[in-house]
Amino acid sequence: MALLLCFGVLLFPSGASAAEKPDVSVPEKAVTKTLTALEKSDFVQAKEAFRDGKLWWTRSKQDVKGKSYDLAQQMDRQVAVITLAILNGEAKAGTEGLHTLDGLLRDYRDGTYTDNDGKTKITLASYIKKLGETREFVKNEDWGAADQQVQDLQKQWLSVEGDVVSQSQVAYDNMERDLMLLAAYVQDPTNQARTADVLDGMEDTLKPFANVTYTWFDAALIPFREGLEALLIVATLLTFAKRAKTPSARRWIIGGTAVGLLTSLVLGLIVAIWLSALAFGNNSTLINGWTGVIASLMMLYVSYWLHSNSDMAKWNNYMASKSDEAISNGKMISFAILAFLAILREGLETVIFLIGMVGRMSTTELVTGILVGLGVLLVIAVVMLKFSVHIPLKPFFMISAAIVFYLCFKFMGSGIHSLQLAGVIPATVQDYLPSIPALSIYPSWYSILPQLIFVVVALFILVRSGLKKRAMKQLAE
Repeated sequence: MALLLCFGVLLFPSGASAAEKPDVSVPEKAVTKTLTALEKSDFVQAKEAFRDGKLWWTRSKQDVKGKSYDLAQQMDRQVAVITLAILNGEAKAGTEGLHTLDGLLRDYRDGTYTDNDGKTKITLASYIKKLGETREFVKNEDWGAADQQVQDLQKQWLSVEGDVVSQSQVAYDNMERDLMLLAAYVQDPTNQARTADVLDGMEDTLKPFANVTYTWFDAALIPFREGLEALLIVATLLTFAKRAKTPSARRWIIGGTAVGLLTSLVLGLIVAIWLSALAFGNNSTLINGWTGVIASLMMLYVSYWLHSNSDMAKWNNYMASKSDEAISNGKMISFAILAFLAILREGLETVIFLIGMVGRMSTTELVTGILVGLGVLLVIAVVMLKFSVHIPLKPFFMISAAIVFYLCFKFMGSGIHSLQLAGVIPATVQDYLPSIPALSIYPSWYSILPQLIFVVVALFILVRSGLKKRAMKQLAE
């Protein structure tokens, strides 16, 4: 798998070469004049103002298609939406369409779009520049344009996040939080004044990484960081299957892990060959979101099950009641699904991050980094599997339950956060809620409430278990 990953990353490099910027001054002026007319509900003037924009599009459509058929489709759609809105006297729809078209024109000018080869030239420097452009819209209180810019920043983040995560996990976590805050503030009139501060913080976070050089060590950190949590889940499940003396369960878990790795690689190569990180961005966020939420719910059950089995008498009775397989077929399948989801969630991001690093360092350094990162994970896996079976049963169950619950808590927070970034769940935030991105705690009730429920359930189970043991001890005496 490591060799396949290296082969895929090197075979389909990303990144577009620099080219002369196209002149979009004419349609940009037309957009500005049309917006002014729509603010006054002067639809006759709006029709006249937008005429130059439509003429430019008629002349330029084939040129845009030659560079990016997808971008041309989006522009064509917005031109039609704006024209129809002006004809029908719908100022709001026309204004929204103009803001969207304005963003597409900037993407075309700067080259920050997916071309017909599935490549993009978005860099961390151009991303930082776009943060500055967004601040200008905020300064001018052009909230429609600012909102469109924020949506673009969210979609384009996947193209540059690998540059950040390879340098600083803290910076990456803070950016993930700030992207949600940005979307929440720019759409909330009571908090729009705070948008500029968030943008300033994001720029301060990213600027130190804009011109850094990358080495094999940076490439090694990506599979190590992204794979460690998934490894903890898979290793815990494998150790439990071994201690339960159920070889078939181990095969199910290994099978789920292998399918997760293969799926991650295939999806990553699809991004490299046919799409791009930019085009795949929202889909990746949705995958991370739903896999995180589903895996979290499954891990909550597994954590409870491990904790309940820490009672040695109950465990011995459980083992004695099973003649052949100590783990039922249903549990084996659920373990395989959990391993698959955990690997898919982390594996897809790892592949896309590594594809994004192609061209940032020599081929030798990139391959070396990938192999070192995966090698370290393999060593940790072997050590965990070898020595965890020697831990006494009760501590093993308690430690395993705690690890799985921690990951359950974290996956739920990050999963809902991803769904908020994808627009599936509203990105509403509350200032009085805590924000600890490293633990996937975000200042939104949508993510914190289920995490709080998990904690309350866990505390209830611990207290009930303690009271039950105390009662049994008193009866024995």
